[in-house]
Amino acid sequence: MTNKPYNSFQTEDFLADEDFLRFVKYSYSNDVMFWDSWVLESPENIKSYHEALIQLKLILSDREIEVSPSFRENLLMDINDSINRFERKRKNKLRTRIWLSGAASIILVATYVSWYFMSTVVIRAGYAENRLVHLPDGSEVRLNGNSVLSYPRAFNWKPRREVSLDGEAYFKVKHLNLTPDQIKRGELFVAVTNGVSVQVLGTEFNLKERHNKTNVTLINGKIQVQSKKTGKQYTLAPGNLIDFDEKGDKVQRKETAETQTAWLSGKMIVNQTKVSDILREFEDLYGYKVILDSPALGQKKIDGAISIRSEESLLFTLKNILNVDIKKEGNTIYLKNRN
Repeated sequence: MTNKPYNSFQTEDFLADEDFLRFVKYSYSNDVMFWDSWVLESPENIKSYHEALIQLKLILSDREIEVSPSFRENLLMDINDSINRFERKRKNKLRTRIWLSGAASIILVATYVSWYFMSTVVIRAGYAENRLVHLPDGSEVRLNGNSVLSYPRAFNWKPRREVSLDGEAYFKVKHLNLTPDQIKRGELFVAVTNGVSVQVLGTEFNLKERHNKTNVTLINGKIQVQSKKTGKQYTLAPGNLIDFDEKGDKVQRKETAETQTAWLSGKMIVNQTKVSDILREFEDLYGYKVILDSPALGQKKIDGAISIRSEESLLFTLKNILNVDIKKEGNTIYLKNRN
């Protein structure tokens, strides 16, 4: 009770106070001592206290309290006035609560909507991990190891379906467009990396960007590829692929669509591929640093298919092909020539 501002209470405040009601109704010793002490301090609102006291005693008493007719009339007016003021105050409080609740709800909804439209979903595939991602539009993305895919949380509400990739992924894009000459909002699908932008409607393609070099391989459908560094655009047909160097220029490489998508079946197809390039791929996929004791070993070229389902299988193959001993120390692997 001592924490309540009784010195500023009006009659209706006393009538609404549960501690005051308990004092009048039951007269517990502790309550009587508190209120007697409070009255002795002669607070400025003592009149409101007495009005509330008499009103409650009239309500709670079994017998009639002897008061003058004029006091009864004034008291009745005070009671009605107190009730009206109390009811108005209660309604004002209720309106304030409703308004504040509504304002809070609006702010909450606005915050959520802002978060929903501004935030990004980020999906990572760790080292030695392949991960299948289902996009909100029904498209599928298979992430290769050590790759990151991100897209807007409000994916289906954007003018176009757009994702960003760091690493390598195979895309199966759901075709939404029925009339290619009239592309509607949300039908165009765009995959972007630091180096290129790939635009499609519905197709399957492989996209890879590591060490500032990019490869795009089309399996089905039709895509348009733009180098973000040169601005040049290229249209690919099924089975075509295109490579870009660090400057964003198109480069020629002797590869096929099969070699670029072999990772989906857990292998690497090499055709006169340098050992150093194979080891770099291994580093990207498994997170190791590989050190050769002979630089000439890195220039050796290999043909064939190498399993990349596990680091052990790949290292076993290289160990026998290159005739080297393998030593692993933490995240570093040493290949030492046996000769």
